[in-house]
Amino acid sequence: MGMFIIDEIHYQPPKESDFDVMGGAGLYAALGARLFRPPPSSLEVGWVVHEGHDFPSLIKATIDAWETNCRFVPTSSRPTTRAWNAYEPNGFRSFRYMNEKVRIDETCLTSEQLQSKTYHLLCSADRCISVIRGIDRKRRELAEADPDGVQSSSTQTEKPFFIWEPFPALCKPSEMGNFHDALELVDVASPNLDEFCNLLGISLDLDQPSGWSLLRQKCAELIETRRPELVLVIRLGGKGCFVAQADYHLRLPAYYDELTANQVVDPTGGGNTFLGGFCIGLLEAGEPNRGERFKQAAVYGNVAASFAIEQVGVPTLKRLSPREELWNGDSVRNRLKKYRERLAMRVP
Repeated sequence: MGMFIIDEIHYQPPKESDFDVMGGAGLYAALGARLFRPPPSSLEVGWVVHEGHDFPSLIKATIDAWETNCRFVPTSSRPTTRAWNAYEPNGFRSFRYMNEKVRIDETCLTSEQLQSKTYHLLCSADRCISVIRGIDRKRRELAEADPDGVQSSSTQTEKPFFIWEPFPALCKPSEMGNFHDALELVDVASPNLDEFCNLLGISLDLDQPSGWSLLRQKCAELIETRRPELVLVIRLGGKGCFVAQADYHLRLPAYYDELTANQVVDPTGGGNTFLGGFCIGLLEAGEPNRGERFKQAAVYGNVAASFAIEQVGVPTLKRLSPREELWNGDSVRNRLKKYRERLAMRVP
């Protein structure tokens, strides 16, 4: 449950600017899930797009080709949410909204989307709490309106997984109280490393063994002070991810390592795509062991992210048959297999 944004991206000369680039956390999270869900299972991927009066037809056609459960909300009185991006000489990407943003909450979801098994949220702690409570309320209302479970039993018997990506600008020590409150409701919290450090007011150097030790320590302390069921997934960019639970922690390398880093064109959206893939991995894991279940979710996340960062914008979909497809010329399941084989060869 993140926004859809149309980006314009400006580079250092002589590279020309890109316009009408699909973006936003909602788009990339949907992409991460969609990669593992070819049709007809693609309809299991639900998301929301506010469609302004200037919505490009080419973008609409691209989204339609994914065959997801995307709800287009017409906002003909205003343009689509747009953002300006510029790469500075040091590689830093500046960002600002070009118009007022339209946020997504539980009122935007269809009845079918309210029966989802996982939800990805990118928002502040306060908004996270509000949206989760709103979803819970609307799911109860849906169940009460269908007491015999004729349409679906998921709203009556299954608690969905809530995967929360904290809003980056509010990852700071003064927000720790609100952050703790949100952790009481979510199943997984996933800041990236910079956001995690900013939130705690610390610095970590993961090129040093002491950095990893401090990361494990701080994750353990945070879980201990909240509740043992909480899972922290710290996204580490080119270093992969770190998964922490009360009795288990694991580091997984990124799909593209130092030897293949030249395959990375633009890291934008990689973290959101990771969490979309993470959601699918969590659902596909039949493993009752919690550690192994969240390990599989992170494996899916790393593979999903690899597709998002190979180009500016989204990867190219090519349909070979009704149920067989390629993304950027590669099979998602084959890439997943290769990554698992690499992990199996690692020295513990």
